[in-house]
Amino acid sequence: MADRSAPGPDGGHLIGALSKFKSNSLGLISDLQRRFGGIARVKLGPYLVHQVTDPELIKHVLQDNPGNYRRGRFYRGFNLFMGHGMLTTDGAEWKARRQVAQPFFQRARLESAAPIITECVDDLLDSWAEPARDGEVIDIVDDVMRLSMGVLSRTLFGVDLRDRADELLPVVRFAIKAMIITGKVEQMLPRWVPTRYQRDLKKHQAVLNGVLDDVIARQRARGTDDDNLVAALLSAEHPETGRPWDDRAIRAELKTHFMAGHETTGCALAWTLYAVAQHADVRRKLTAELDEVLAGRTPTVEDLPKLTYLRQVVDESLRVYPPIWVYPRDAVEDDEIGGYHVPAGTTVLISPHAAHHNADVWESPEAFDPERFCPANRHTTRYRYLPFGGGQRHCIGHHLALLELQLAVAMITQRYRLDLASGHQVVPTGLVSLRPKTGVQMRIERIDQE
Repeated sequence: MADRSAPGPDGGHLIGALSKFKSNSLGLISDLQRRFGGIARVKLGPYLVHQVTDPELIKHVLQDNPGNYRRGRFYRGFNLFMGHGMLTTDGAEWKARRQVAQPFFQRARLESAAPIITECVDDLLDSWAEPARDGEVIDIVDDVMRLSMGVLSRTLFGVDLRDRADELLPVVRFAIKAMIITGKVEQMLPRWVPTRYQRDLKKHQAVLNGVLDDVIARQRARGTDDDNLVAALLSAEHPETGRPWDDRAIRAELKTHFMAGHETTGCALAWTLYAVAQHADVRRKLTAELDEVLAGRTPTVEDLPKLTYLRQVVDESLRVYPPIWVYPRDAVEDDEIGGYHVPAGTTVLISPHAAHHNADVWESPEAFDPERFCPANRHTTRYRYLPFGGGQRHCIGHHLALLELQLAVAMITQRYRLDLASGHQVVPTGLVSLRPKTGVQMRIERIDQE
């Protein structure tokens, strides 16, 4: 076992880089990667952190030695809005939860649900008819979140939660900030201190719990024969105890799928539409491919293998703007990564954002270039590109996300031209997901209007 420490910034012995992490987490991880390479050691307040961005070192953590790395202190905030669900548990508990959900994420099953996606996209397109006619500038973020909310809830839960979107969207906006523990005073005070933050936290938790309790109650009233995740959870038994899951455990699982599933895909769609709008050459090539293959009709699953440039655009967007920008893990025992000693209890941060912008791995990493994902340019190094994580905890919903992104981008690009509002700056910020800090203000123009 190596005894030397990984390189990292000097100074700040009391709080280290915590202040910068609070104010500009993306800037910090990018700076660490540029200055210190594939592994960097940094102190964030009381925590010793190792950032890992080199593909082989990421492989070590996620694939070669995954038993030594578990959900740790940085996931404690996730419990605020997800409870003890698949995302926040480890070991046998995680396996039991994943086993129940896995059948609903099989590729063939999801592809058969493609009409649900196209129906939801059609509703979005119809909602944009008026602002397109009036030349109105709109923020597309909430709209694509509604779309993703509808796709996920109809596909997995057997209900359409777009009916509750006006209640849920404020919850999500609050939750993605609250779940990232950055050491802010409002987060560190005891829960019983009657601050405004605590009142807002309880209010939003109650809304989310109430909506999903309604979903559970409606499914229980219909019975457990329906083919959806809620019915499966109601009829499931815990493999160790043999007992049915109680409503709190079921609700935690539904919260996990809802929060992690629709939010990340919605962010990815917003970033992809933004990228297409910003690059005229990409838009021209994408439009030409859609015209040739689809000739204006709604895409199907069978069309997607022919829409190769569409997939390249989606892949490049996920590289430049990975929705989950960091995966924290805590080391159970001492380990050696890249020849450096990583003590037990250390938090290891695997950052797709920093890895995807690594100039040692990607040529001109800041450029948006879908051609880097054409078949001739694809690389075999698995962990150089990880928008959905890797190893045994590879994102369970990646097939659904890719299917939704491709179908939605194709349909939106066929119907509308989206252009960024004049003077509007789109800046990514690292919350739970990679969100546009001030939204994405777009002017929408109907392509086929006279």
